[in-house]
Amino acid sequence: MHITHCPECQTAFKVSPQQLELAKGWVRCGRCSHVFEAALHFEASTEIPAPPQPSAHAPSLFRAAMAPASANAPSAASVDVAMPVAWLAGATLLLMTLVIQWVLVQRNWLAAHEPAVRPLLASLCACEITWPREPEAVLIESSSFTENPQGGYTVQLRLKNTQHHPVAMPALELSLTDLQDQILVRRVFTAQELSGKDHVQALRDVRTTLNFDLDDKVSQRVIGFRAFIFYP
Repeated sequence: MHITHCPECQTAFKVSPQQLELAKGWVRCGRCSHVFEAALHFEASTEIPAPPQPSAHAPSLFRAAMAPASANAPSAASVDVAMPVAWLAGATLLLMTLVIQWVLVQRNWLAAHEPAVRPLLASLCACEITWPREPEAVLIESSSFTENPQGGYTVQLRLKNTQHHPVAMPALELSLTDLQDQILVRRVFTAQELSGKDHVQALRDVRTTLNFDLDDKVSQRVIGFRAFIFYP
């Protein structure tokens, strides 16, 4: 145990080696809140003289003034070393919480970049890990709409993933139009109907062919088509 003096108000108080080690040798005066390096103001003595005991023959007013402070009363000078440790622990916990939240939100994107972590992410969130859905990543490179001589119609598409990681296979909305570009019929094809796969590899193409029939009245009016890919 050491005794140090506040250089501002000259208050003396005890500090333990453990307190000095936690605070890197710095203390704060409990009386004037001045922060200083304790070792520079140590006393040679290691004990603070005990306060004089009140005399039984002294008047009651003087006995009260000379009485030692109660054990429950706050000390006039104390060392504030717990605050930095508590602040560091709280900041670390907050940072870990933010990191975990970010991982859960971006779990599909992370799994697409690093397939090896898919089982870990699935166990962490207790949910299904799917491929990221990025509508702007998948483009229709080419498309065609033809009437078959044997009957029926065929639509051919080539989709391309422009990202450097796999993305979910989109669905297709196909609209057939008349001479005035009015929609006669509209149909949605699922990702399974387009390719049979649930994703498109990074920087790869997917070619698909769709065959279907039309009612005769609609077939006579069909002139063009529109193709739109999306995620349901």
